[in-house]
Amino acid sequence: MVLHVSLENAIKKNTMKLSSPSCFSHEAQELLSNIALLETTVSKLEQEMVSLHFQLSQERNERRLAEYRLRHSSSPTLSGCFPDITETLYADDSVVLSHEKKISTKTGFKSSQPVEFRKVPTGMSSKGLWNNPNQLSEEMVRCMKNIFMSLADSALPAKSSALESQCSTLSPRGHLSNSSWWSSSDCSMIQSPQIDMQNNSGVLASENVFDPYRVRGKLSWADIGNYGLAMEVSWMSVGKQQLEYASGALKTFRTLVEQLAKVNPVHLSSNEKLAFWINLYNALIMHAYLAYGVPRNDLKLFSLMQKAAYTVGGHSYNAAAIEYMILKMKPPLHRPQIALLLALQKLKVTEEQRKCAIDEYEPLVAFALSCGMYSSPAISIYTAKNVREELQEAQRDFIRASVGFSSKGKLLVPKMLHCFCKGSVDDANLAVWISHYLPPLQAAFVEQCISQRRQSFLGSRNCGILPFDSRFRYLFLPDKIPH
Repeated sequence: MVLHVSLENAIKKNTMKLSSPSCFSHEAQELLSNIALLETTVSKLEQEMVSLHFQLSQERNERRLAEYRLRHSSSPTLSGCFPDITETLYADDSVVLSHEKKISTKTGFKSSQPVEFRKVPTGMSSKGLWNNPNQLSEEMVRCMKNIFMSLADSALPAKSSALESQCSTLSPRGHLSNSSWWSSSDCSMIQSPQIDMQNNSGVLASENVFDPYRVRGKLSWADIGNYGLAMEVSWMSVGKQQLEYASGALKTFRTLVEQLAKVNPVHLSSNEKLAFWINLYNALIMHAYLAYGVPRNDLKLFSLMQKAAYTVGGHSYNAAAIEYMILKMKPPLHRPQIALLLALQKLKVTEEQRKCAIDEYEPLVAFALSCGMYSSPAISIYTAKNVREELQEAQRDFIRASVGFSSKGKLLVPKMLHCFCKGSVDDANLAVWISHYLPPLQAAFVEQCISQRRQSFLGSRNCGILPFDSRFRYLFLPDKIPH
């Protein structure tokens, strides 16, 4: 029994250190020690192989971009179909970024309008940022954001494309649009109260106002806060100028990635770790989409998250490990397939890697991580100095932009937010909790709608849940102006 317990504990802890070594002969102990050494070596080789595969894919993309630029250096900017060009950008057969025709110029956007890209701060080389891991991670997000916007159909403010943001044709094929979220529960023998649109014109938006989370039947706010300034990338399109920029920006980004190998996150403070890993995760997912293409479902997304990895301080960290082991995020209840895969396939990290994890679970990180899907929060850059305040701001901004009302006075809440509140806020108090994150006029409107439904005996059905929408889409918030 002692022998059995000793071996069982060694296996569970993924080490061959024995709690009762006296049970074994000298030869057996030596054999187990050699096995442990071999397992550690194999594990490191596997991590290095994944990292090298990712770097190889990145180098292949850069080479193809350079070759394309040389072949078409004298040709005019492309504006038609581009399946051959997307092959230059993406080296995997799983690409689902749209191969349809480039969309015509959007209303209110001048094609000559320049797109401003932020460079690495003057006087600081992109090769010397490893001494400042947080600034390195910030620049990685900023650089990848610039690449996405340069390869987008047009980098214009999302609010000027309000009508087109509703169309599922803008998103990659293979993703479900969840357009039939609406429940018939609003249809009742009891007359539901209607919202007085005229008297609430200052609170509710008109039809042409941008709503980043617009769905059928939803009335959104006139003021959605910082999300009203977001830049939207819902598919990719390429021309000569975009390819030239992307080629150079990818080389810069590669320089930033290479510096991660010199970073030692163990010595970072709690806030520094939190901001560093959030930024690194968002940059890695965007990088993975460029290298491998956008996955068609959650199963392929989870596979991609295990395949895409960066080497940080001599250890390989894939996206899944960063999210669920380093940032200690809980399985996403709003995405049951991912939660099931996490339950079936346990993620593992070494004891050395665990030292790089954040100190304790921070639930607000849910509003900072983006997997590039329509229901995901917007991408922002998080700083070590203000990361806690920035996470609170991210939560408030997401709530202001994503919740809305039906014409019947029912509060519409995205599934991600509803699952986030489970365990701490019950459905009966959800509307009141949400109103605390809204401006005074909107909070008063929420209370008014709740009161009307209570008077109509509909109080138990104050909330409608909007399913998670997995169509490809990134929202990028503008950089914060330092105080």
